[in-house]
Amino acid sequence: MLKTYYLHGFASRFDITREKLKTLARLGTVYGHDIDYTLGSEDVIEEGLDKLMQVNPDLLVGTSMGGWLAGILGAESGIPFVAINPVTDPVRSLKAWIGQGRDHQGQPYHLTHEVVSSYYPFTHHGSGLVLLDQGDELLPWSDTTKALGDYFPVHSFEDGSHRFEHMEEALELIREHMKG
Repeated sequence: MLKTYYLHGFASRFDITREKLKTLARLGTVYGHDIDYTLGSEDVIEEGLDKLMQVNPDLLVGTSMGGWLAGILGAESGIPFVAINPVTDPVRSLKAWIGQGRDHQGQPYHLTHEVVSSYYPFTHHGSGLVLLDQGDELLPWSDTTKALGDYFPVHSFEDGSHRFEHMEEALELIREHMKG
């Protein structure tokens, strides 16, 4: 059984009751924590590495900004990762959210230009697998394929959304990635 550490996206939270995570849990125990991306990249990465040291997972899985973070933490720690509909250029992707806003739970946040500029592009290192829904309404799957396809295996699924609708189909790809 795999120990998986899940990293959620911007303005979200870790919720083990979500369908995607219930499906992922069929591979083994899923761990995670709430991530505040308004703190800036170094704080987010440092906290993530601290949490990983406590759990010692076999696999990192992240969606959107969590996909970006899974790549960074995977490259730094040597832990294999799966990036789902990942943000490849956080500065460009997060620009739209600068200022005051509300997260998906209705809680207020404040994101500054300084914090956004602290984030850097997706890594080209580590043992990664990239999974994409072609129906992603926030991050065009073809752009992600162009950005990461020379560095990692990329699998895309027809339709879907930014939240990723194909976890069931992705389980076998994840198993194969872990064997590889």
